[in-house]
Amino acid sequence: MTGNLDVLFTSEETKKVELEFKGQKIELILKELSWSKKNQILSRCFTYQSDGSVSFNLDRYLKDALCEIIVNAPWGQTTSIFLTRVNPTFGAMLEKLVPKAFEENQVPDFFGKEQST
Repeated sequence: MTGNLDVLFTSEETKKVELEFKGQKIELILKELSWSKKNQILSRCFTYQSDGSVSFNLDRYLKDALCEIIVNAPWGQTTSIFLTRVNPTFGAMLEKLVPKAFEENQVPDFFGKEQST
């Protein structure tokens, strides 16, 4: 491979996001969620039952992801306790900042029929 390998890594840069809620502008500083960190969070959100069924805790995924990606906020550190108390409308706004837990993979499966050797 030639070129700059930095493109392979999660950006260290942050981005400023401004949410408007009930007439107030709320500025947040966010960082990108790495592939590995997203997988770690997802892994904590699955529960395997003795009958073989599996459940996924979306609430935990959203809270854990928000706690990870929000670097700076007017309320200080973003915690699960804080997120439990937020207004439902504001919570829905925050939810839009979180990467989808399950996205259709745009990369063909290595062993799939699309691959040629």
